[in-house]
Amino acid sequence: MTCLNSVGRLFYARPARLAIVIASLGLGACASLPDDGELSSLPDAGQFQSTSIKGTSTQWPQDNWWKRYNDPQLNQLIDEALTSAPDMKMADAQLQSAAAVIGLNKAAMGPNVSANASVTREKQSYNYLTPESMTPNGLQNYGRTTIDASWELDFWGKNRANLAAATSAMEATEAERAAARLTLSAGIASSWAELAHLYASRDTLEHALEIRSTTARLMKERFDNGLETRGSLRRAEALQASAQGDVLAIDEQIELQRHAIAALLGAGPDRAASLQRPVMSLAGDAAVPSDLPLSLLGRRPDIVAARLQAESRMDKVAASKAAFYPDVNLSAMVGLQSLGLDKLTDGGSAIGSFGPAISLPIFNGGSLRSNLRQARAGYEEAVASYQSAISHALNEVADAATSQRALQGRMQASQQALEAAEESWRISRNRYEGGLDSYLDVLTAEDLVIQNRRALTDLQARAITLDVALVQALGGGYQQPVSE
Repeated sequence: MTCLNSVGRLFYARPARLAIVIASLGLGACASLPDDGELSSLPDAGQFQSTSIKGTSTQWPQDNWWKRYNDPQLNQLIDEALTSAPDMKMADAQLQSAAAVIGLNKAAMGPNVSANASVTREKQSYNYLTPESMTPNGLQNYGRTTIDASWELDFWGKNRANLAAATSAMEATEAERAAARLTLSAGIASSWAELAHLYASRDTLEHALEIRSTTARLMKERFDNGLETRGSLRRAEALQASAQGDVLAIDEQIELQRHAIAALLGAGPDRAASLQRPVMSLAGDAAVPSDLPLSLLGRRPDIVAARLQAESRMDKVAASKAAFYPDVNLSAMVGLQSLGLDKLTDGGSAIGSFGPAISLPIFNGGSLRSNLRQARAGYEEAVASYQSAISHALNEVADAATSQRALQGRMQASQQALEAAEESWRISRNRYEGGLDSYLDVLTAEDLVIQNRRALTDLQARAITLDVALVQALGGGYQQPVSE
């Protein structure tokens, strides 16, 4: 009853006492805040210092990082995707939605003004509030037109907290859009590198087919001259046919990879048919910057988005706390009202009102407490997600850098192995033609050449794939906008 009596007395209080009454009601709010302990704090960069990731560069990736591969067709594909791919259109729509939420929260902080008008035809009772002699006879026209205004006074900061939450959420959506842009561009670059790999593999298989065909012709000549058995000839012919089948299989993979790239663009198979062979080149590997991980927190859009989401959830907690305090609204109305429309615009028809209205939370079935606990849980979840994003990002950088370092030695060894295998094959073939080696020696040398050529092709393709992965792990040139 104390809260209800306070509301009743407020309407009779002098204006000078209004602020005191409101403050008293706020300090002794009818719904008490639960004590659920302190919230977790966001981790800082110092908690993620690492000695296992050694930076060697002062440069971070540039925004248009894919241009470093010197492939005009790749540049065109990524530009096309960033303009028209469905993933980017969805990200744009989400950003527009987040901006609209900010508009809604800004509107809640200002006054609301509306114009209203009504005309009714009504008969009043002769046995109600007024004596029969003073009650209008029969049906009468009643006219009313007003301008109504209301304004919620944000004493406890609920609306400000909601606006701050919406602003952080929109900034997080902007970062998520940048993350989608990075994922899409890196996906196309990786897929394009895989297409280049398939073409290079086809070259290797074509070379293997040439080797098998040369051996089969040699075997046929020796068989015709009675120097080789039919079994050896048929074996050579089988290996030649198998090599031809490998070429046809790689052609299928090339076509399927083209389809996959077209799908990333949001296009159909006709777009895939127009794709030409990639001409990607790698002048130098991407390197880990020396100021990692400190700067990574502002250069990975997914990390920035996770932190902004946590800040938005923190503001939601503040708004949920403010909901425990009274809502204070000022309302005003001016207008005209008359019995009979002909007198509606007369000076005596003017009406008006002004006054405060206070809504106090007394009993709500625990909804305020539940909303607050839900907001707190959402914040704790966002903090954990932020920590996970940082950890995941650092491991991505470490994995890509580790594989990149290991690849350099592997490529050098693979190149040496291929050169040795090719020399061994030439020697074995010459000795076989001279009758000094068996066909088995030639076949073994052939297999070694094909195996090492494939291995080197795979490593060369992996060099570009790892470069793309490291650029993506470093944020792809993204930088968090500076808040004004």
